Amino acid sequence: MTRRLIFLLPLLTAACASVTPAPESRANGEAAVMQHAATAEDVRGESLYFLMLGELAGRQGRVVDAGRFYLESAKLSRDPRVAERATRIALAARDAATAEQALALWTALEPAHPDRWEAEALVHLRAKRDDNVLAVFDRHLNESKDRTAAYRRIVSILTVEGMTGLGVMHGVAQRHAEDAEAWLALAQLAMHFKQLDTAQAALRKVIRLQPERKEAYLLLAGTHFSANQIEQGLNELRAAVERFPKDQSLRLNYARALIEARRFNEARPLFQELLRKNPSNTDLRFTVALLALDANDLSTAERELRALHKVPERADVAAYYLGRLFEQRGDVPSARDWYGRARQGEVRMDAVIRIAMIDARQGRLDQARAHLAKARAETDTTEERVRLFLAEADLLKQSDQPVAAMGVLDEALRLYPGEPDLLYTRALLADQLDRFKEAEADLRAILAQDPDHAEALNALGYTLADRNLRLDEAFTLIDKALKLNPDNPAILDSMGWVLFRQGKLAEAEGYLRQAYARSSDGEIAAHLAEVLAAQGRRDEALQLIQKGLSREPNRRELLDLQHRLQQP
Repeated sequence: MTRRLIFLLPLLTAACASVTPAPESRANGEAAVMQHAATAEDVRGESLYFLMLGELAGRQGRVVDAGRFYLESAKLSRDPRVAERATRIALAARDAATAEQALALWTALEPAHPDRWEAEALVHLRAKRDDNVLAVFDRHLNESKDRTAAYRRIVSILTVEGMTGLGVMHGVAQRHAEDAEAWLALAQLAMHFKQLDTAQAALRKVIRLQPERKEAYLLLAGTHFSANQIEQGLNELRAAVERFPKDQSLRLNYARALIEARRFNEARPLFQELLRKNPSNTDLRFTVALLALDANDLSTAERELRALHKVPERADVAAYYLGRLFEQRGDVPSARDWYGRARQGEVRMDAVIRIAMIDARQGRLDQARAHLAKARAETDTTEERVRLFLAEADLLKQSDQPVAAMGVLDEALRLYPGEPDLLYTRALLADQLDRFKEAEADLRAILAQDPDHAEALNALGYTLADRNLRLDEAFTLIDKALKLNPDNPAILDSMGWVLFRQGKLAEAEGYLRQAYARSSDGEIAAHLAEVLAAQGRRDEALQLIQKGLSREPNRRELLDLQHRLQQP
């Protein structure tokens, strides 16, 4: 007996048990009725059986089978809800044949379902029947009361289908060429797929059709920023600000973009104007203060920060930056006082460390260390304690006491064994003290925890290369670090240095020039000059050294190399 008959047996048994024996005169008529009832019951039972198989397959993750079982159930039951379910499951499983059949059945059983257009569009799209897809979208747009929402839904459908969807959306926009919403939808889809030229062209059509559509100006600027076309993006925002001079949100977006582009002098007057019109906006006031501080306009910065200090939720941040301001002025007592008022929030630890730095610079190293130790005792978080240990070690290192700094790091690691930041800092210090084995051990301990720790990979690789040890291993370590962080100037420098050690001078120069373009650090300049000199380009090397010394006149690597190259 098949599984289906086993499943149906209880139903048939129950049906037979309910039949009362009939007199001979009624036998033929009642037999026909009973046969029809049994047939209908059989169909219903078979439909339920396929429905059950569909549910079971779905729970087991066999989505293709689930859609097919639901379709068989729908064929038997003629239930439009089951046909709809079969269609949606088949589409999710990307089972084109089942989706086509289920959709046709659903359409026949329920011709006027309002949401079936999405399934129709997907079936046609996957069968590459673009004209049918466009016809479905047109029908939906014509029937929709909210065209913006309709376009939004079309974009969400096409997003899932990849670049094929972008071509279809272009067709939609061309069929509705005078509808700004269509071009905006195309732009949004193109931006999703990073097709920025297409997005820009579509957004310009939106602006032509609806010149007051501010959203389009912002999106157009955003496409330029995404393409690293900073000047073009700023120009678009500037044009928007000029077109809508009363729109403060546009002006704020432009001002923020100028800050992102590090055009602080241009951003300052915009933020000042925004603050004048919105004097209660503490975010604007804080930005104006920081821009003034950066421009060394300390009177403006002080005025705005003192005003912020009167706002309770801004008091601690304002106190911290007033400390920075007075430190910038050289008024150490006032700076220390303001730092001491920053008792809460994210700036509290910064303020504690700045006080210690002031004390250390003024020759009160013991007082600075005691200040940090007191702060460690008063905090409950491991993260803050580790940070304070690192700050103390840095103060000792800056005070030319590297051995004492190692002692602090040793103590910290006894309390927090394996802590990566402590291990990394101790490794760098051990390397400077020419304790290579200790440095290597700490870096390998970090990599044992996190094999993709780019800084540790780079530090170990550079340490080996700098000592001309195990250069193949050094290259492998640095290469892995560079793949994890390809734009990091320190790692680019390391790659250049290990290639130099391997005698690959042209390759080394290429990496070092990339590093130098990203950071004019003296050590990178010295490495590049060393490679140039090794290629016989002594004068070029000396010019580079002189340029580096104009920025960092006491840089040891540059001074040593200059002395060596100037020897007869």
